[in-house]
Parts: sequence; C-alpha cells; structure tokens
Amino acid sequence: MVEVVKKSGLREPFNPDKVKRAVMRSGASEETAQKVVDRVDAKIYDGINTHDIYDIAFRILDRERHSLASVYDLKRAIMRLGPAGYSFETYMGEILGGQGLSTRLRQILRGGCGVHEIDVVWEEQKGSYTLVECKYHNMEGICTGLKAALYTYARFLDLREGWEVGRKGYCFTSVMLATNTKFSSASLEYSLCRGVRLLGWQYPKGEGINTLIDRKKLYPLTILRKVDPVSKGKFSDAGIMMVKDLLSNTPEQLAVKTNIPARKIRDFRNEARGLLSLQLD
Repeated sequence: MVEVVKKSGLREPFNPDKVKRAVMRSGASEETAQKVVDRVDAKIYDGINTHDIYDIAFRILDRERHSLASVYDLKRAIMRLGPAGYSFETYMGEILGGQGLSTRLRQILRGGCGVHEIDVVWEEQKGSYTLVECKYHNMEGICTGLKAALYTYARFLDLREGWEVGRKGYCFTSVMLATNTKFSSASLEYSLCRGVRLLGWQYPKGEGINTLIDRKKLYPLTILRKVDPVSKGKFSDAGIMMVKDLLSNTPEQLAVKTNIPARKIRDFRNEARGLLSLQLD
C-alpha cells in the first residue's frame, strides 16, 4: 500500500478518489479525470508528499488541456497575488461585488472604542451591509485559525456600538471572515456559535470561494501562465486584477494603462479567451 505524506507531516494511504475529485472540479469529464488518476498512480511511490502529487496531476492535465490545468491551479494562482494581503482584499471585493450590489474597500471607520480599517464593506442588498475581514495566506498548508475569528467579531461589535451611539459609518447587519485557505476546527466552532459568516476554500460546502470564482469565471490574472511577474506587477499597479478585464479593453488601451507592449497583451488576451470560453466537460 502506498502512503502519502500530508503537509502536516502525517502519513495516510493514497486515495485516488481525492485526485479524481480535484481534477473534476477543474471542469474535466470523469473520463479525463480517470485518465489523470491512472497516470498519477503509475508515477507515485511510497512516502511521496501531496505537493508532488499535485504537480504530477497538473502536468498530466496540462498535456490533456491547458485551460483545464489553469483552473485546476486556481488555489496557487490566488497565492501568487502577492506576498501581502492588499491584492487579496481587492480581489475579494471583485468576487463579492459580483454576488451583491456593491463593495467598498479599506474603509476607515470609528467604533465605540477605537478606529478600524475595514477590508471590505459589502452591500449585499439595499441598505444591508456586511463587514468583511480578509485573511490571506501565500503558503499552502496554513489554516485560518481562531484568532482571526476572534478579532473579526470584536471589530464587528465595536463598530455596531459606534453606530448605535453616533449613527456614523455603516449599520452592519452581519460579519464575515474570508480567506483563500481552509478554517481550523476551533475557528469553525467559534464562528458558528457567534454568527460569524465564513468564506474559504471549499467552505461553505458548495459555496466556497473556489465555487464562487468558477461559477462566474472571476479568475485572477495570475492564473494565466503567460503573464510574467513583471507584467503581473504592472497590471496590479493599474488596478487590473481579473482575466475578464483583459477582454473589456483593447490591447492599445491596456498598453497605455500598464506600459506593457500591445503585442504582449494580445498574447495574454488569447490565453484569456481560451480560459473564459472553457465549457465544462
């Protein structure tokens, strides 16, 4: 029996169904996913780590269909947004904005006992505001823990108190902790008890951040293989983060905004078209 080493260092039997489910989430058919699993099974060895299994599956899927491999690589693409959380806050604003009426980023608001910089103020429905705290991780294997849930709820309470006293800012009706990873069991337990809404990788089930992104194809530019780090920085400086934004402007317009040559942008746009036109098998 082949055992794999998880990011935590623990070992467990290799489960081909996990690989198959992950590949199928990228939009691959069951037949394609099974083909990837069979090839992965032929290459693995006892003691292989999950990171290497991911890489093997990615390379095999990439040979099958480039666009599927890009979607499969979504989690890492988000981690490539940058070393800090600033870009992730902007990205979350884009994702949540597509699910409600509007979002406002990095708002400075006074609470009952202090001043807070709120990552995202999300207006889901007319006059209904959610305080969104973003917790970004640029390394795999890290969960968003209890501490993040505690301070998110504390901010919510203080801002609610501030509103009740001075009627300034926003009357928050709910609070959310959003992350690009999974949540620890302690943060899940506390948030459920306190009514803190959670949005993370594959959480809530069937409505996680990955599902929201795939549903409306809200992919970050970092998912494109042809976008080099220098170009990524120039796009970010110009406030362009989404693959769809490449197609809503002409190459000449984007060249002016980013100082990236138009010929290079055309190459990026071709890859973007292939990804956004992807139909699930």
